[in-house]
Amino acid sequence: MPPLFRVPRCHGPRVLTGFTLNGYEALFLENEKVRAAIGVGRGSVIQELTYKPRDLDILFKPPQGHLHHTGFIPTSHDERTYFDHHAGGWFECFPSGGPAVEYHGGRLGFHGELWGTPFAVEALEEDEHGCAVKLAGHTHRTPFKVEKTFALNGAALTIDEAVTNLGADDLEVLWGQHPTFGAPFVDPQAYVECAAKSYLESADAREPKPWPQGPLADEDVRRVRPRESRQGKMCFLGELTDGRARLVSPSWKLAFEIGWDAARFPVVWYYENAGSPGLPWFGRAYCVALEPFTGIGWKRPGEKQTLTIPAGQTIKAHWTGRFVET
Repeated sequence: MPPLFRVPRCHGPRVLTGFTLNGYEALFLENEKVRAAIGVGRGSVIQELTYKPRDLDILFKPPQGHLHHTGFIPTSHDERTYFDHHAGGWFECFPSGGPAVEYHGGRLGFHGELWGTPFAVEALEEDEHGCAVKLAGHTHRTPFKVEKTFALNGAALTIDEAVTNLGADDLEVLWGQHPTFGAPFVDPQAYVECAAKSYLESADAREPKPWPQGPLADEDVRRVRPRESRQGKMCFLGELTDGRARLVSPSWKLAFEIGWDAARFPVVWYYENAGSPGLPWFGRAYCVALEPFTGIGWKRPGEKQTLTIPAGQTIKAHWTGRFVET
């Protein structure tokens, strides 16, 4: 356990604790290149990811702000109330992703339940080379223990994760990371690179298209639309040759690259909101998400979309995110 009182480091790689963000406990990992804010009390969501040489936080912030759950009473209790308390940033979808689902006699809401799970700080490390913090949390409706170690070294943030099924039943999960990037990093010059060969235009599509050719012959689906287009996309990239994707910003001469195990997470959900009308943001959002997942969704007949975690067993995963100057 971390000591009850510790003198924070004032230079070099460091973990800064004892903070709150929007009413939730938070901590910061920081070095000379990167500052990352992690919502300990709210799903271990990465709420800030700033590249210091550009003084640029690349993550999306919801236009209505991030509300504490005690400060708002929803007018309904369906799956879309997730957006009432959307923290933006980089969160995790577990043990389900996408629309609400029936799960072993109960119901899991939009993007599962880990994004709202409180975590506790179990350990932290600091030296001249890097810094790290280990967090642990338990989902409420489902019997999972989730341990996550965030480490910062230079311009790279890594996440080492161990998920344990504490139940007596084998359980399937639709599991994915959900880093969401926002303006000004996202602009009409930005584009996506991914080690994919094909993609589906929607979760219901059956015929894949060659990546990155758009529905029209002259369209490049990698490109981010301008905010005033009032459009968006939700497509699914597959046939990965490597677990690697990046968002490139020529305007900032900077890219952010995500890395993962493509054998376990073989699909990338590619979401774009360029001023899309209607709920939840009524044209006010401008963001892009690149989301490595175990599959496209629960209801794809004949296709394996989920990962099974046997009773009492632990599955580990490793994720990387790094800034690359271009």
